[in-house]
Amino acid sequence: MKKNKNLVRVSIVASLLITTSSILGQNVEVMASNPTNYKDMMEYAAYENVIADAGASSGDFGISLALYDIDQDGIRELLISHGTCLADWVNDIYTLEDGKYVSYIGNVGRQGLFYTAPDGNGMYFLYGYQGYQKITRITKSGKDIVQTLIESRELNANENYTEFADKIALLAPGDIPTHGNSYDVEVTAPDGGVNMRCGAGVEYDKVLPDMIPNGTVLTVTQEAVASNGNSWGYTNYNGTYGWIALTQVTKYEEPTEGAPIPHTRYVINCNESITLRTNPDVNATEICQIPLGTAVATFGDAGNGFISVYYQGSSGYCLASYLSAPVD
Repeated sequence: MKKNKNLVRVSIVASLLITTSSILGQNVEVMASNPTNYKDMMEYAAYENVIADAGASSGDFGISLALYDIDQDGIRELLISHGTCLADWVNDIYTLEDGKYVSYIGNVGRQGLFYTAPDGNGMYFLYGYQGYQKITRITKSGKDIVQTLIESRELNANENYTEFADKIALLAPGDIPTHGNSYDVEVTAPDGGVNMRCGAGVEYDKVLPDMIPNGTVLTVTQEAVASNGNSWGYTNYNGTYGWIALTQVTKYEEPTEGAPIPHTRYVINCNESITLRTNPDVNATEICQIPLGTAVATFGDAGNGFISVYYQGSSGYCLASYLSAPVD
């Protein structure tokens, strides 16, 4: 990186995961090793209202953001970078208390670049302007941000600004890529819909006032296990991100031409659960148990009193006497 007058904003070429620092019209490309799929991260849903408010307040100037675990406690902090010019630029930092309550913990002034600290202790913030360089370590102590000066000096005539290996990329919300293994599900809940929450579990607050209705197809980008052992999926519904209980959905696959059309039925007439088996026979091997009241996708009569059933990624057979009539 050449010594130039300004060290300014970072942008990401998402498909290549390349960070580009624009310095007086010169682009210098360096690899960004920290993940940038912030919307896929479990904390994003909890921060979403703060992000939306910051974006609305910034108007045409916009914001950029990053999620990074400053103190490596398992909870990623939110960095929101915003301003209208170098004079008023600021980087606000938020964390989650108890994994779900958003708390403002401080800010880092001026426009610059964030990196993982080389020794793993917090972040480095690099500010450069007209041949001057300042490097600050950013750490978290309880509910506060601590800033420790590493160096502050004028660069020599042919000296480059300092670079570090692992950038923490600040991205506009609309530029955030999504990665990972995703799959589609259809909402098939007994109550007619599923609630979206800010965390994986019923103890977390709802992020939508109404349930996502049955028949809605959603893309799950990651899974988590709640405190009661049930699986939850992270998804996006009409631009809102959050967690849904995977017990209230079934895996969705586009029907192929000539393929049987699935119908939703509910588990009934049992005390706790029924058995999904490998073949339409009461002596066939058990695949899993399906709880009372669960919605499943069915594909018609399999003979011997059984119906072909698809449930949470497994295909098998259940006794028809334990399933309701089709509801669609």
